[in-house]
Amino acid sequence: MKRFLSVKYILILPVFLGLYLLASNDVITPEITINEEKEYIVEQVEIDNAWVDETIANMSLRDKIGQFFMVAAYSNRDEDHFAYIDSMIANDKIGGLIFFQGQRSDLVPAIERFQNTSEIPLLIGMDAEWGVQMRLFGEERFPYNYTIGAANNPELTQRLSEMMGQECRELGIHLNFAPVADVNSNADNPVIGFRSYGENPKDVAAHVAACVKGMESQGVLTSIKHFPGHGDTDVDSHLELPTVNNTYAQINAIDFFPFRSGIRAGASTVMIGHLNVPALDNTGTPSSLSKPTIQNYLQGELGFQGLVISDALGMKAVADKYGKTEVVVKAFQAGCDILLFPESVSDAISAIEQKVQSGEIALEEIDYRCKKVLLAKHKSIIKPGSYKTYTSEEISLAKKQLYEQAITVIKNEDDILPISRFDQRIAHVSIGSHVEDLNASMDIISKIDHFHFFTGEEALRRFQAELSDYDLIITSLHPKSVGARNGYGMPKGWQDWLAAIPSEKTHIVAQFGNPYAFKNIDHSNIDALIIGYENHPLTLDRAGQFIMGAFASQGHLPVTINSDFKRGRSLKVEWGGRLKESQPEELGISRLKLSNIDTIVKNSIAAGAFPGCQVLVAIEGKVIYNKAFGHHTYEEAVPVKQDDIYDIASITKIAASTLSLMHLESKGEFSLEGKLGDYLSEELAGSPYANIRLKDMMAHQAGLTPWIPFYTATLMNQQLNPSIYSTAQSDSFPTQVADGLWIKKGYTDVIYTQILKTPLKSRRYKYSDVGYYFVKMIVEKKSGMALNDFVQQSFYTPMGLSNICYNPLDKIDIGRIPPTEVDSIFRKRLIQGYVHDQGAAMMGGVGGHAGVFSNARDLASIMQLFLNKGSYGNYQYIDSDVVTKYTGCQHCPKNRRGAGFDKPTRDRKGGPTTKLVSLESFGHSGFTGTLAWADPEYKVNYIFLSNRVYPDAENWKIVKMNIRTDIQRVIYEALAQAK
Repeated sequence: MKRFLSVKYILILPVFLGLYLLASNDVITPEITINEEKEYIVEQVEIDNAWVDETIANMSLRDKIGQFFMVAAYSNRDEDHFAYIDSMIANDKIGGLIFFQGQRSDLVPAIERFQNTSEIPLLIGMDAEWGVQMRLFGEERFPYNYTIGAANNPELTQRLSEMMGQECRELGIHLNFAPVADVNSNADNPVIGFRSYGENPKDVAAHVAACVKGMESQGVLTSIKHFPGHGDTDVDSHLELPTVNNTYAQINAIDFFPFRSGIRAGASTVMIGHLNVPALDNTGTPSSLSKPTIQNYLQGELGFQGLVISDALGMKAVADKYGKTEVVVKAFQAGCDILLFPESVSDAISAIEQKVQSGEIALEEIDYRCKKVLLAKHKSIIKPGSYKTYTSEEISLAKKQLYEQAITVIKNEDDILPISRFDQRIAHVSIGSHVEDLNASMDIISKIDHFHFFTGEEALRRFQAELSDYDLIITSLHPKSVGARNGYGMPKGWQDWLAAIPSEKTHIVAQFGNPYAFKNIDHSNIDALIIGYENHPLTLDRAGQFIMGAFASQGHLPVTINSDFKRGRSLKVEWGGRLKESQPEELGISRLKLSNIDTIVKNSIAAGAFPGCQVLVAIEGKVIYNKAFGHHTYEEAVPVKQDDIYDIASITKIAASTLSLMHLESKGEFSLEGKLGDYLSEELAGSPYANIRLKDMMAHQAGLTPWIPFYTATLMNQQLNPSIYSTAQSDSFPTQVADGLWIKKGYTDVIYTQILKTPLKSRRYKYSDVGYYFVKMIVEKKSGMALNDFVQQSFYTPMGLSNICYNPLDKIDIGRIPPTEVDSIFRKRLIQGYVHDQGAAMMGGVGGHAGVFSNARDLASIMQLFLNKGSYGNYQYIDSDVVTKYTGCQHCPKNRRGAGFDKPTRDRKGGPTTKLVSLESFGHSGFTGTLAWADPEYKVNYIFLSNRVYPDAENWKIVKMNIRTDIQRVIYEALAQAK
């Protein structure tokens, strides 16, 4: 066992790269003793590695010294710069490069070029605290550390760090100068701030350890920084030397805590900051040049056994005082094994070489520290392990989850969040830049009025007078940066805008930047305050959905803003029950398995089963599949989009009529146990229809005829009777049936008369539309308004559903409505935007059994309302017991039907569903080629919409090919596979 003497301390170099040695067969044990002066003596231990021994045996002294130098490189610079780097590799035998500006396309060939130039592999490093985007243009960045601290989920931190490690490794980066282990205990810190996980040492330590484990597991060396702790400073060490005046007890309890955690987790390197810390070294020497700080505290008390790295030696905190060459030599003598970003390479190598030759630095020390560097290269370059690979979808999900979990509510007066109902006037005023993703996210849930201004001054000038038109104001603040400079990048005049909001207005504020910006803000006229931390597209996407009630809040303030909003503050806002846009990976469901849906649909379109469709799958309230396929027609002129709306046909029975009855029953104004005559006594006086039990009628067991072709009585010689129809609207012909076609006034009475003249049959299960003509009448009589107005006012508008309605041409552009059929029998024209069902059309497009148009997402929201037992957006529209009653089987086992709802067959054979659904599931299908199905046991919500009847309703391929059921089967198989 060898020993060598330093100038002041007896120093035997530490055992290092603990994780590497534990993973290999090189088992060594450090021996550390402490003398009375607290000078640490660490025994030097032989390194048993054949590649290291062979490599160092062929190196000159100058070559060995060169291995300690990691030089700055820029992959986006010209050939002169590349030649300069080449020369240092060839002549000075430098050990590594730290890359700064560039992009992926030039970084990879640059690394390849320089590696080919070097005889010994170069250790490639990069500051990639939030991924390589920190240095490379055009990359997607990972969350900032303070956002990670707000989410406070170390398991997710580790997973994200694995992904950052994968990103580095795939680019040829071996050493990431991360994570930041500084505790941000000073709100005025100009250089750490958002780069820190927060101000709680315990939380910071947990995330440092998680990051180290994640990154190192991908074969990427980590560098915890900036020892002994840069958190409690108010000076930028890039510009001058900060002083940390804390006592040793404070430093040991606060600043050392995360470093200890990172070291235990297996950090390969520690970066020493340019800091004046009198409690550790009272000579005024910067920590990066301080032998006591490195040897006594980092290697001694903290027991660090890895590579010690200086902070950039070109920073003004040290470079201006010591000179380009001297600062490098001093850093090395202090114990820095890697000399980062030196501005003097050849001269510094020569200076260290002279000190060795003079005996001031022991040759054994050079050899041992060179072996440390080589062993790190062996681990990360020469003999890398096998590592986990994440897909782009998995990376995207992890980022979304982090941003979602970080969203922090620090004020929520009167439980304003989440927004429960949208039948109020809402204005969203965004101030700043890059706001589009927030607008789009909110509009997924509900269309509201958006107004964008670049400054608060502009908002006041252009919109203050409009505030009186709205009940609820949502202000979103979008800063350009999150650093401390220039007021944390907040848009000019934002405080004035907040102060101008009238106190009587409900006011929600969402800030997507540094929470410190609110240190001195009067929040008395803010009812709810949300911190999103970053003006990042994924943050905006998550926050928009959160505000609208799509998921719960979880985040905690990682720092103290002021006495009102202290570290750890977190107001829990529960999930409002609305559908959240997600992806299958969140539930562990295979995206590849779900792609079988794509195959089924594409084959169906190719076979002519329908020209296009929408398919949506939500599980546990999370939309994991939502796609539009094909075109509006077989001419393929207009592709189907997700906000296009289809005639959902008989799904109207549950999405409007049954929904309305359930609402009335919840209010005690209707009972499924009653008779039809109880509610329509005048209309049904003396008719056997009055004795129909409503439970029977809603379960298709009341003896009603399946269907009455009311339109046939209005034809003469297969043509429209001109006494009944007109091509022009008038008082005599007020009700529109189709484009350019109106039916005479009062014809609805003729329809009801025809129904009552139709004899009732035996009470056995027989599907019928007829009962829903009476449901429409009941709802309208009880509510005092038309059925379409009732459901719009009671459900669609307050739920925020803007893509579901009757008579869509009144509010939706015809270009968003796929045509349903070329009607050659009745209306003799293309049916587009008008209800396909003839009876509903003759009643002005509003039928109890047909008439509703919807896109997949809004219809899924209605189905989710049922899955939520009548609640949506934290508002109870229907009593939960009523939902259970209606969705349950009414006459099992002979009749599978619920009240209004279809159910699976009891033997799981045939019927509208795959055999994999639960018997508790419910839904409905539609003649036009639609299906809506919900399963409370598996929490599955499945929507299929198409216009299979275009151009001819006799096209039954959708049934013959079992398309809707096959898609449902794929969903359940994917779910079973995930479990």
